[in-house]
Amino acid sequence: MANQGPSYGFSREVRNKMASKYDEYVEEDLRQWIADTSGCPIMIEQTFQNWLKDGTVLCYLIDSLQPDLLPKGMPHQSMLNPFRCMENINAFLEAIKLMGVPELSVCTTADLYNGHGMSQVQTCLLAVVDVAISKGLTETEIGIRIPPKQNKEWSDSQLRAGDSIIGLQAGTNKFASQSGMTAYGSSRPAYDRKYTSANSN
Repeated sequence: MANQGPSYGFSREVRNKMASKYDEYVEEDLRQWIADTSGCPIMIEQTFQNWLKDGTVLCYLIDSLQPDLLPKGMPHQSMLNPFRCMENINAFLEAIKLMGVPELSVCTTADLYNGHGMSQVQTCLLAVVDVAISKGLTETEIGIRIPPKQNKEWSDSQLRAGDSIIGLQAGTNKFASQSGMTAYGSSRPAYDRKYTSANSN
């Protein structure tokens, strides 16, 4: 999976479009926040993807924010072959789900390890920032506070109040009448027959 060749045609267009959504300024903010929170030094000589690729920095990040979400023995720090690196990344992704990051915002292990989905990685990390801010686990200006859910409780009388109301989308017969209607199966009025016979002549 890690050794994919160059892409062509539609695949190349998709990758180029995803790359165009990547924000280098957001990368700088995320790099600084991750370093400050995790305690891991910023490796300026490395790209953002290479810095996070083995998953150790991400594991230290989630462990600093909310300990005990990672399985014991994580992150792997020795013998960091591709399998171990992907295990570290996957452990981080599972931990942020437990932390409260929405499933739709979570990137995949391949997005980061292969480097083809770094815009989605940015989205994922920003979602981590938002949840961390909302839980009071960090203070930073690069995220937004998510308002808590408000569960409303309705009484039985309030729930039954709408049963007798017909929505306008369903139509209404408030002003309907049978005035001017002809009963089904009856003959047409005489003046209609006279007018019809006159026209036929």
